[in-house]
Amino acid sequence: MAFPTDNNPPDEAAEDLAAKVAACKGLLRRGKLIQSELQHFIAHVEEAYSDYFQHMPTYVHASYSSELRTEMESLEKTLIDLQSPNPQGLNHSQSSNLVFFESIWDTAKRSRDIVRLRCAVFTGPFKKQILAPGTRIVRTQGQSQSTKSGSLIIDVVADGGHSWYKVSSTTNKRVLFDLAKEAIYWGESDDDENGDTETTTQDYSDVPLVKLAKTLANTAKGYRIQSKSPITYLILPRIQECVLPEVDKILEACRQFGVNVLCGQPSFPAEPLSDELLHVMAPSPKTNFSEVLNVDTSLLVALASDFSHTKVTKQPWFSATHESHTDLETEQPMLSLVYPMIGNRKLVCTKEAADTFLHIVDTLATDTEKARAYLVLSPDSGKSQEQRVEELQSFSVHDVPSHLQLPVSIIDVNENHSRYRLTNPVKKTLETLLNPGRSVFSYGWAAGLTTLTCNSVVVKQLEKELEKLPTLGDLPWPSIWALPTSRPFVGIPRNSRKQIRKHIGDCSVSCTCGTDELYGQRSNVTII
Repeated sequence: MAFPTDNNPPDEAAEDLAAKVAACKGLLRRGKLIQSELQHFIAHVEEAYSDYFQHMPTYVHASYSSELRTEMESLEKTLIDLQSPNPQGLNHSQSSNLVFFESIWDTAKRSRDIVRLRCAVFTGPFKKQILAPGTRIVRTQGQSQSTKSGSLIIDVVADGGHSWYKVSSTTNKRVLFDLAKEAIYWGESDDDENGDTETTTQDYSDVPLVKLAKTLANTAKGYRIQSKSPITYLILPRIQECVLPEVDKILEACRQFGVNVLCGQPSFPAEPLSDELLHVMAPSPKTNFSEVLNVDTSLLVALASDFSHTKVTKQPWFSATHESHTDLETEQPMLSLVYPMIGNRKLVCTKEAADTFLHIVDTLATDTEKARAYLVLSPDSGKSQEQRVEELQSFSVHDVPSHLQLPVSIIDVNENHSRYRLTNPVKKTLETLLNPGRSVFSYGWAAGLTTLTCNSVVVKQLEKELEKLPTLGDLPWPSIWALPTSRPFVGIPRNSRKQIRKHIGDCSVSCTCGTDELYGQRSNVTII
């Protein structure tokens, strides 16, 4: 507390204290507005990425939320101190970092498709480019690297990961101060023979702002998203351009690294947070689904499984996987994820996916799973869409949407010429996948369809392989949605499943290999 003196009379001290209290309260009001808008943003992200294969909302905002909360707690403590009988920390509200957090949030509100706020990235050295956080096929956090050797905080990762925004609170005055320090280091002298009073070199590499721009640019070059490095932006809201030549030279030095430098306050304020703005800041990937959906074998199984359609009771013969899916279905019914995702869109699958599905059905499905499989996929039953939905409802404890487009149409990839849209390097990459996945993802991509799958492992494998290609040219990345869970068939006990045994040699007249003798009396064995 400032005690009254000849230079600091009681009235002035009281006015100074009142001004500091008012300033602190003002900062708290502004901080609470950010926190309120941030909570709306968090709720929207959770909704936009519900049903996703991994939990995303937390890491999108966690660092920023935590740091902002710490700043607010500090301001609240300062206000308490200022309003106490013996005020402490009178200068704290003036040194608050809230303006920095406001600048980050302002930048976020002007951005599209935000991936993360306050994201720490590895600064190298890089042996090779690593995966940046963002969306390739699905949204991921990128490759994690130890940041012990160096890290940089990217304040806003946006545009699906293609844009990195770094905010700095430095001012014109601070830049001049840094230049003055460097001028001493460079050996500025009044005794220069030519009478030149400028610095002896134009090397600004040790100026902190230039260092920051260089680190930002070099770090981005070490990362890769959809075959490109992120575009970098340095946001300087407290620097005025074209006011001081010395500062302009520093800004130009920053731009020489390829960084987009944006100075001063924007000419118009950021829009108030609204539903429309939230859909720009964090658009739902589901809004970009194609009108026709390509489904893989794992989704076909989920649509026919007893786990999905009935209240399954655990059996003594159940494996650990069976028991796990029984519990998962109790926590969240699979069809509550699938039906809204599908809506009334037409469904297709490749012949390879259908053949694999039908083989699984024939091998281990229960009678009710076989009945549903017939309704979901069989094209030649003569049943209408309405009849299929009605019959499926009779086999399900859940409401089946009347608009569910059954049956799923089977596409023969060999007769569909859309595959020629894919380049040879892409086709070669897709060959690393096993069938039926190869045919499913190849067809969906080539035909421009969204593919639905429960197999997130294969999707992540595919995007890593595609990132190894120098470029995809004009070909857009595939549209794939990975569900967070799957449902296998309940099936029948292993000793009850149908088995196939082959004759050895020519047994067309009579069996000479002994297969008939060994297996002929078993009802669950088919001899061919």
